[in-house]
Order: sequence, then structure tokens, then C-alpha cells
Amino acid sequence: MKSPRKTLAAALASAGVLIALAGNASAQATYAIAAIAGGNCAPYSINDVSYVAGTCDGNAVVWRGGAATNLGRLAGGTYANASYINSLGVAVGDSDTGNGRPQSWVSTPAGLYNIFPNNGGNTHALFIGENGYIGGYYTKSLSGGTSSWHGAIWVRDPKDPSRYRETDLPFLPGGINTKYTGSVPMAFNQLGQAAGYASNDQIGQHAVFWKNDAAHSVVDLGVFGSDWSSLGWGMNDLGQVVGESHPPYANRAILWNNDAAHTAIELPLLAGDNWGAAHMINNLGQVIGTSAYVAPGTMSGTASRYVIWRDGGVFDLQTLLDPVTGAGWTIDYVAGINNLGQIVGIGMQNGASAVFVMTPQ
Repeated sequence: MKSPRKTLAAALASAGVLIALAGNASAQATYAIAAIAGGNCAPYSINDVSYVAGTCDGNAVVWRGGAATNLGRLAGGTYANASYINSLGVAVGDSDTGNGRPQSWVSTPAGLYNIFPNNGGNTHALFIGENGYIGGYYTKSLSGGTSSWHGAIWVRDPKDPSRYRETDLPFLPGGINTKYTGSVPMAFNQLGQAAGYASNDQIGQHAVFWKNDAAHSVVDLGVFGSDWSSLGWGMNDLGQVVGESHPPYANRAILWNNDAAHTAIELPLLAGDNWGAAHMINNLGQVIGTSAYVAPGTMSGTASRYVIWRDGGVFDLQTLLDPVTGAGWTIDYVAGINNLGQIVGIGMQNGASAVFVMTPQ
């Protein structure tokens, strides 16, 4: 299906989106920035009590109050990363067991526990809710040596709390050749909803939304206008999804509302840009993404800039650093935003790489 189109202002107002249609660049909030790690470290997310999940020197790591805790790796593993940590301090992530294939784990007092030993493929745990459910995706071997991506959730087995039960998220219907059928959720929320993309040989690739009903029903979010494909990258607890839609030789940043029609809104880019994507959204309706210019009919243009959509506009994140703490900083990568508006990523601080947290002032 193709999502209905509305103007940005009308769609935001009718859907009750929490992006205020007011303010300008001069009134825009600034962000204090602080380093929490340097060296060979990378963040993946930041939660609502400001815990950061990530990796350092090949080990899964979480930061609380700027202090790092090394969670290690699965037994025999050569690497590990922490994808998310909930407010109770329980983390999930990926690690191999010596063969390079990602397996997914949850942190326990006894160490990392492999929730889904899928040694014939690979598994990625992306999220753990406050109620302990885990969301992610994995590959599953098919006949003829092919494989397919499956979205999944894992919950504790009530008969054996040391184990987890796995449930696949459904594919979009309509595919004929199963080797072209798959789905990859890229984001989950506290309500048990998910968003990402799905593919089959009839539609190609479309952004999708999984409900939190008993069947985890899947909704095709479609494409914007007459575009040819789309991807979902992030979602919030209101069920709003952000991502991108693809016309020929272009990229649109899109927000799909959680109304009955999953109304699609094209988010404006920085002045003069024509190529963008939306990567994550918080419960305040603040969206993080990228904006760039690409010469029409080519794949060459300017470097992408990280931007935030908030207060009725789009702003270059680099320009929102406060002049005191932001001196000497260059934003290179944004990994996450929480519901307080804090942003985590990687940048250069006076020429040295560092993990940062940006806090709105």
C-alpha cells in the first residue's frame, strides 16, 4: 500500500505529534557535550536514566554516570557489543563464541547468557524492555543453502526462567519465491511494537510496522508517493516510525504516524539539500537523521550532516553545541537519543576520537 500524503504542518497537527510548530534557529535549544570514553570505544544507545550501551576494545560495555562497566564476551568469544540496557541495568547485545558468528546474550549476575544459540546462522539482540522482553532478528538456513532474515522477540520461559522462548515476527504476505522473503526489525518500543523493513519478490523492500497484538500483525507502511522502496529505522513508544523512502536518484526522510493510515510525512532537509534519512525518534517527537546534497542523476555530492528535527524545524546538530563545552568538538556519528533529549555518539575532541553525550540546556 502507499501511505497518504499530507503537508508537514497539517499531518503533525492532526496526529498530535509533539513537535511544536514554533521557534526558529535563534531560539533553538543548545546542547552541552561531554566525553565519557575515548580510544577504541563505540556507543549503540542511551536509555532514559542516561545509561549508555556499547563496546570498548572488543568487549561489551555499559556506562552509568560516565563510569564504565566491562561486561566481557560470551565464552570463547573474540568480540562483544552491548546494544541496549534498560533502567534496571539489564543489558543485551551480540558476541560470537569463537567462530565470528554473532550470538545474542542478556546480562545476568553470573555473566552473559546466550538466549538463542543459533550456530547455523547469526542473531542480533537490539532491545530489552522494562518488562524484560528482548527484540532483535536472526538468519535461518533454508533449502539450497540460502538464508532469510527473521524478526523475533524473546521472553522468559515461565516454566524455566533460565531459558527464553523465541517467537518469529510475521513476514509480509504475498511473496512467491521464499528465498526473496525476509524481514528485519530495526527498532522496538516498550509496548512490544517493532519497526523495520521487509522484502519479497512482489513488493521489493518496504518499511513495516509490527503491532503488539497476539499475532504480532505486520503492516506494510508502503512508500512515499510513487517511490520504489522504503526502509524503517527507528520508532518511539507512541508507535511513530521514522526512516526513508526512495525515488530515483534521491532519498527522502520520512515519519510515519501511528494513526489508522500510518500517514507518511516527508521531513524537510537543510537549505539546499535534497538527500536525507531519519534514523531515530524519541517520545518528544524529536527526530535524528542526516541531510546532504547529491547532484541529480549522480551519486556524488556533499557529505551528510547529522540533523535534528524539533520545534518545527530542522537543525544541523553541529551548530547546536554550546560554545563552551562544544569548543574543539566535531560530531562524526550519532548512535541514539533518549526521551530526555540526550544524544550519544562519536566525535573528535581536539583531534582525538571520543564517545560523547549531548544534553539539552
